[in-house]
Parts: sequence; structure tokens; C-alpha cells
Amino acid sequence: MSKSKLIQRMYREVHSLDRSLLPTTAVQAVIDSIKPFINIYFSARLITLLTQKADTKEIITNIALVLGINVVIFFLASFLNNYNENHRMMLLDLENKKVEEKLYNADYALLNDSEFKELLHRHEEAGKSRWARLPYFMWTTLQFTRGVLTTIISFIIIIPLLKVGFLRTGNTFFERPLFIVTIVSAIAVMAVVILIVASKINKSYLEANEKYAELDRIFYSFIDILGDYKTGKEIRLYKEQNLIDNIATQKILTEGEITLRKISMRTAKSSSFIAILGALVGFGVYLFIGVKGLFGLFGIGSLVLYCGSFMQIISGIMMFANTLSKLKEILPLARDYFKILEAESTMVYGNRELYLSNGFELEFNNVSFKYPKSDNYALKHINLKISNGEKLAVVGRNGSGKTTFIKLLCRLYDVDEGEIFINGINIKEYTRDSLNNLYSVVFQDYKILSLTVADNISASDECDKAKLCSALDKANINERIEAMPQKEKTYLYKDLDKSGVEISGGEAQKLALARALYKDSPIVILDEPTAALDPIAENEIYSRFNSFVENKTAIYISHRLSSCAFCDRIAVFDNAELVETGTHNELVSGNGRYAELWKAQASYYLE
Repeated sequence: MSKSKLIQRMYREVHSLDRSLLPTTAVQAVIDSIKPFINIYFSARLITLLTQKADTKEIITNIALVLGINVVIFFLASFLNNYNENHRMMLLDLENKKVEEKLYNADYALLNDSEFKELLHRHEEAGKSRWARLPYFMWTTLQFTRGVLTTIISFIIIIPLLKVGFLRTGNTFFERPLFIVTIVSAIAVMAVVILIVASKINKSYLEANEKYAELDRIFYSFIDILGDYKTGKEIRLYKEQNLIDNIATQKILTEGEITLRKISMRTAKSSSFIAILGALVGFGVYLFIGVKGLFGLFGIGSLVLYCGSFMQIISGIMMFANTLSKLKEILPLARDYFKILEAESTMVYGNRELYLSNGFELEFNNVSFKYPKSDNYALKHINLKISNGEKLAVVGRNGSGKTTFIKLLCRLYDVDEGEIFINGINIKEYTRDSLNNLYSVVFQDYKILSLTVADNISASDECDKAKLCSALDKANINERIEAMPQKEKTYLYKDLDKSGVEISGGEAQKLALARALYKDSPIVILDEPTAALDPIAENEIYSRFNSFVENKTAIYISHRLSSCAFCDRIAVFDNAELVETGTHNELVSGNGRYAELWKAQASYYLE
């Protein structure tokens, strides 16, 4: 996408997010541009009136008029400035909301794509710098428009002066048109130089900003490490403070200081050059106006008007030159934003509904799967049927494909080969909501949010109190919740509420289990649900497992084979393949992988 098309798209995006911001920004730019000329004009007029010895009433009237106009302009400018600043900042929230909606509706596979994750990372980093993307773009739009309007108004005011300049009133250099040509040419050259210098300054800033972004990541990672009570134990016991401090000093302070010094020197030199250039041009302008005034070509009031207007030209040129250079910073961030919104979800859902009361039969038919951009199979030629109401345990070593099996069943990924059927119909023919409603899952990498207990369990603003208590009781966490200050309305963790309660890993896992039970789906899937529990709590979960799932279909993944005995059937995975199925007694008495794993685990308890 070309720069011009990208800029047009950014304006369309701003208008779609906030329909008032573009017009109010235009009005603010007009008012801000007019504001300095009001005082310039009335100063010139008052001087003219004084030199012409106008009556006191007329002078007072003009003073009152300029004061009144200034009051109105001041309040208008202040209101619009505050209004637009607030709305520019709100753009960031509106952007992020749009990205959040995109992420929620995107394919799960897309979230695991390395390029897409890098896009998200840059988007997140951009949100921490200045105003970022669209808010910063609208600020530069305001400044650019002000600069252009200021320059145009200034030229309109000095048109009479330019006409005078092109009149030959004598033979000296100052009385010939060459004088005004020299002044205008100098201003034009200065404008070009300012554009070039501003571009170089911004390039240096971008290079430094990239370096600082890297240092910021290091700095905040150290802050996270040092401020996390979970890592605080190791840092103190192993005395890692000096190691972290040395790295921080070397990376952040030393390299950061060098980077700052370089950018500061470049900026100082460039800014000094522009200031000197502006002073020289300004001197030429004053000289021109002063000479023409001495020749009596205009009065002293006009002298003030033309001087002020000429200097506003220089101010306007610097204003829009600086904002033009900012586009090099903004446009790449905007491209990332639109790439996120444009990222395609390739997973297509059908329009068939699943009726939850009819029972289910699940079938993997010769299913094979590779994760995106991987050459190795995560699952190979899996054939397995799961009957309605069956309790299936899935076991195997790490990396054998157990969790991948669940992700395919939930259609977080599509298979590369073979088919998955539900009641004899390809899983792809069902609606997304039907599949989501079918499963209650506790994954290994579950997430408990920094919200209330009720919000976490119900995953909604509305909570059925009876269902909540039942789910908490089945997960054996109800007593802990009842002991909390506000029971189920207690916030977990302290991110959003200072009175939030910190919970242990085992308690968090029980809450994740309670959330799955609250959802009350026909198929319950538990991926290592007791990994963070102590043996007593684990035994309680196992002994009550059948009451959890009741007549539901249950799929249970575990490394602890002793927990599989209560299941109707066990599926054993190894090296991405399904190598065995059978009951616990059938498999343990054989010579297969399950018996090997069982004996290996049993040896730890016998020793």
C-alpha cells in the first residue's frame, strides 16, 4: 500500500472510530492558526490609530474589540484542545478494542503464528510510546494543518508588501525587485533545509527509539523479575542481585547513555543550524520591511503587521516540516495495525447445529496433523472412537501428542489428513457456537483472570449462584471461597483491586476445574487437572471424578497412570501415534507401552 493510500485509510479509520474528531480537529487548526494574527492585526491597527491621533473612543473600541475576540478565541481554543486531546487518547482504546475483537474471532492457529505474534508485539510496544498510531497521527494532522494555514494566511497578508517589493523605486539593491526575490528565495531554501534536517532528526530519533525499545524490554523484564514474589526466593537464595544489576548497568545505563548522547548531539547541532538559518532569514525580512518603511512605502502600523506575518511564515514552515517527518514514525505502526485487522482466518464453519440432548459419538478417522511451519507430525494416522458417556484416559510421555489430540477435537486446529466426525458428520459442518458449547475443557495452560471468583467461574457478568456453589463444591474449593472477605465476589490477585486475594497454584487449578464444571457441557476434557495439587487433594478429585462428570462423556489426560484406573478405557500415545487402547487391567497385564510406563512409575513408589 502506497503512503498516500495508507494515509487516506488512516483518516477513514479515525472517522469510523470517532466521527467527531476529524471536523473538530479542522476547526481547532483554523482557530489556532487565526489566533496569532488577531493580535498582530490589532497591534498594527492600534499603532496606526495612535500615529494618526485618532479619537480616544475609537482607540478604546478597538482595544475592547481585541480583548473580546481574544476571550472568545481563548475559550474556543481551550475547549477544542481539551476535547480533541481526550478524543485522541480515546482512539487508542478504540484501536485496542478493535484488535481485541479481531483476536477473539481469529483462528487459534493464527495466534500461534510467529509472524502474527511479532505484529502483535510491535503493536503492543507502539501503544507504550508517545500517543502511538492514530492518536499521534491526528496530533500531527493538527500541527500540519496549522502550519499550512499559518503560512497561507501570512502570504495573503503580505501580498501588498510583495507588490511593493516588485516595484523598482530606485537604483540601489534595496530598491530593486531583486531584493524581494532574494528574501523569498531564502525563505524557500530555508523551508527545504528544514524539511531535510527535520527528516534526519526524526531518522536519528527512530534509530534511537528502536535501540531504546530493546533496552526498555530488558528493563521491564528485570522489573517483572524483581517484583515477582515467585522469583524472589531464587534471587535471594542464589544472590542473583549482582548478576542482574551488572547486566542492567551494562545494557541499560551504559548503552542507553551512549545512545542518548549521540541523539542529543545530533539534535542539538541540527536545531542550532535551523535556529541560525531562521535568524538570518528573519534579519533579511526585517531589513526588507525596514528599508521599505524608510522609503515611506507604508506606515508604521503596516510595518508591525508585515513583520509579524513574515515571522509567522517561518513558524508555519517549521511546523508542517516537523510534522511531515513524523510520518516516517507513524506509517509503519499504522501498517502493523491494519495487517492485524486484515489477518485472514482460514477456518470455515458450517451451518449445522448440534443438539446437546441427543448424545454423541466422536471419531478420529486416520487423522494426521503438523503444526504450522513444522516439518514433524504432532499426530500420525490416529483412529479412535469415543462413545457417548465413555470415560477415556489419554496417557503418554511429554510430546507424544496428547494435548494436540484435544486441540483437534475442539477444532482449535484443522487436521492435515483424515477427518474428525461427531455423530458421523464431519466436524467442519457444525457451527462455531455448537462446537464451543459441546466442550468444557481445563487445559494445562489455563488462565485465572484478575476478576472476582464469580466472574472467573461463570465467565460472564451474570452468575447462577446455585450452579456456582455446586461447581465450587465439586472442585473441593468452596470452603476456601467462603473464607474469603467477600466470598464469591472477592477479587483474585491485586491487579485490578488492592484487596484482591492471592491464591496458590493448586487453588487456581481447582477454580479452573470449577469453571469447566459450571459450563456444564456434554463433554468434559481435563488436561492434567491435578498437576498442581497435593496427593490428598488429588485423591479427593479422583474419588469424586464420576460425580463431576455424571452421565457426561469425559476425556482425561494424565501423566500419573494410577489416576487412570477409574476410566472405562485408556488410549496410549507415543511418538505422535496411538499405540494402544484398552482398560487399565488389560493394558497393565500386557507388554506394551502402558505396562512399561506403569512399571517405571511404580518403581518410584516401591523404592
